[in-house]
Amino acid sequence: MTRPALLFSALAALALPACQGADAPATAAASAAPDVPEAALAALDSTRLRAHIATLASDEFGGRGTGTEGEAKAVAYIIEQFQAAGLEGGMPDGSFTQDVPLRSVRVSETTPLTFTPDTGAPASFEPVTDMALTTDTDGSAVALDGADLVFVGYGIANAAEGWDDYAGVDVTDKVVVSFVNDPPATAEEPNRFQADTMTYNGRWTYKYEEARRRGARGMLLIHTEDTAGYPFGVIADDALGAHPSAADAPEGALAVRGWISQRAGEALAEMSGASLDDWFERAGTRGFRAVELPVEADVSMQVEQTADLVGQNVVAKLPGRQPEAVVYGAHHDHLGTDEALVAAGQDGIYNGAVDNASGVAMMIEIARSLAAAGELERTVYFVTFTAEEAGLLGSGYFAEHPPVPLSQMVANVNVDSGNLNGETDDVVGIGSERSDLAGLLAAAAGAEGMTVTPDNAPNEGLFYRSDQLAFARGGVPAVFLGTGDTFRGRPAGYGQQVRAAYRADRYHQPGDELTDDLSMAGILQQTRVALRLGYALAASDLTPQWRDGEAFAEARRQSQAAD
Repeated sequence: MTRPALLFSALAALALPACQGADAPATAAASAAPDVPEAALAALDSTRLRAHIATLASDEFGGRGTGTEGEAKAVAYIIEQFQAAGLEGGMPDGSFTQDVPLRSVRVSETTPLTFTPDTGAPASFEPVTDMALTTDTDGSAVALDGADLVFVGYGIANAAEGWDDYAGVDVTDKVVVSFVNDPPATAEEPNRFQADTMTYNGRWTYKYEEARRRGARGMLLIHTEDTAGYPFGVIADDALGAHPSAADAPEGALAVRGWISQRAGEALAEMSGASLDDWFERAGTRGFRAVELPVEADVSMQVEQTADLVGQNVVAKLPGRQPEAVVYGAHHDHLGTDEALVAAGQDGIYNGAVDNASGVAMMIEIARSLAAAGELERTVYFVTFTAEEAGLLGSGYFAEHPPVPLSQMVANVNVDSGNLNGETDDVVGIGSERSDLAGLLAAAAGAEGMTVTPDNAPNEGLFYRSDQLAFARGGVPAVFLGTGDTFRGRPAGYGQQVRAAYRADRYHQPGDELTDDLSMAGILQQTRVALRLGYALAASDLTPQWRDGEAFAEARRQSQAAD
């Protein structure tokens, strides 16, 4: 680590309490970072922010579904804006796009999911209402025909936590049933699985990964709003739509996987002589052992698969003096169009103004501003990702096929779902506490008269639900910049009300356009903070490191050792 980087590391450590509301350390951290030229700050424009969001979220762009004409229009618009800002194509051949090979998977027909107990009457659950299932495989028809079920609690195997929900059970060719999220902390173990902060073990993607490793035939995740963090409708409303998937079926592909409603989970528990509350209590007890259920499952699905789906990442760069890179990221895709709703005369376009036309707009304006700042020490990449909504597929592909090695990437700043609800006194830096980025973010926010608060929804695992995860897993320190809690001129608790209203009315819903009630004041604040953060890294040799004991630090060590 260079001398300035050592200084920054020390100051960042002092600034960590700023993530808990202290103000003084932010001033100290600011002294370690270069000031952003006024010309760069002045180049930020809320009118242009609004115009970008309005364009990307317009009906013309058709919900920006991956591999659709709507995505092609979005990609063309983003490239046009980057070129106008003076950026170069960021791929090694000088182009602005990176093709991401995918396949499209759509369950075209499905029977109800039926649970049949050894004794008693069977119960069936309809698609969309109570189940949302798909497949890992590349087949055109999949089925569970009297499949054995095993309840595996939270479906976690973590040696460091001394936890193995699969201990003593063979689930080969069986269907495992699991909760999402982590086992809750207890009075005896208040820091179990990072207390109220979801770990990667809590993510539904991890549950599938572990089930595949164990040779399971399928997996059913029991949904509750408390454990998932969103209503069942967010998953189920588009259950029968076409969804991008990785080009190749994963090793250990699950024949059937997906979610069942809380109602279906309760019925399954009762057929097994328990209740859902009993299952939660047992699954959260150290030493839990999986339970083979006296119930069989049946479902049959017809699947339409298209192997030639291609999404596109947009990759632009602002060359610096050094090959080391700072990477801004935001996903440009959304959920496309629900043709059934359109055919019924309803609004079926998932416009995605907040998620994530807003983040792309922020990044375009940051690119314009940094281009106005003069030559930088480090190269800055601006990447908009495809297929984020399908499971971070675009960012995952970028991290596997980067234009420069991950070891040369200093940090990733991800902007996803900007604040369109008004000015705040704070910002949230999700994941910043995992690295020295905490201090630098505190400095950037402090320069705007703002503080940094902790993740305002730690149990939802937001760090694992957006594109910065691909960088972190590759060892690159990363932060997901989120909306603060304290809205100026609003009473305490307004931030929670805003998030609840968004989740109920706009999140993954058709019609999420840029309306007159949405404000540019808050997103302009966020954009200025994100600009300051990136500039501090791009105009210096400050080199943030992961905190001691952070799991991602080992990936960083390995990538740098490989160079």
